Amino acid sequence: MKRAPRHEITGPGGTLPLRPGDEAAADLVMLIEGETSGRALDEVLADFGRSRSTYYEKLRRFRDQGLEGLLARPPGPRTSWRRPLEVVRYVVTTRLRHPDRSPAAIAAELASLGHPVSVRSVERTLTQFGLTRPRQAPVLTPAQPPDAAPAAPADTAPAVAVAVAAAADPADPHGSPHRKEAAK
Repeated sequence: MKRAPRHEITGPGGTLPLRPGDEAAADLVMLIEGETSGRALDEVLADFGRSRSTYYEKLRRFRDQGLEGLLARPPGPRTSWRRPLEVVRYVVTTRLRHPDRSPAAIAAELASLGHPVSVRSVERTLTQFGLTRPRQAPVLTPAQPPDAAPAAPADTAPAVAVAVAAAADPADPHGSPHRKEAAK
């Protein structure tokens, strides 16, 4: 049965109330109780409504970082997501001077200059400034009619024509050599 977390520190000389919602203070009291009270850890965890894994994670962070390790951390990236201005300038300038250069090539140049940036970051910067190149659609050639033999050089034309004719089995429209061997 889970009990409500305690909101006070009690000792031989009196009681010190904790501010409601102060999770860092409650976590510190939990660690003090768990490490110094001599009580069973399960009993302490039940008093604070915490799991064993949470307790040990908080204990590790407290030992590594002190009280700061118990403070709530907002979710999300731990470092700045912004690209430095000099990197943005380089990406934009490079695309304007060399429009044929790919984002991967620009990212490689930046890395060689001591600014490791992902290809995706370069792509985002180019998109942000409207410098993306339109993708070129593949050039489509008119398809050959299914009954036409492929063109071949003049000196090998008879051999190719024989091979194409041999492959054109009405029972096997794909000309699979494995099916012919199995049928023999």
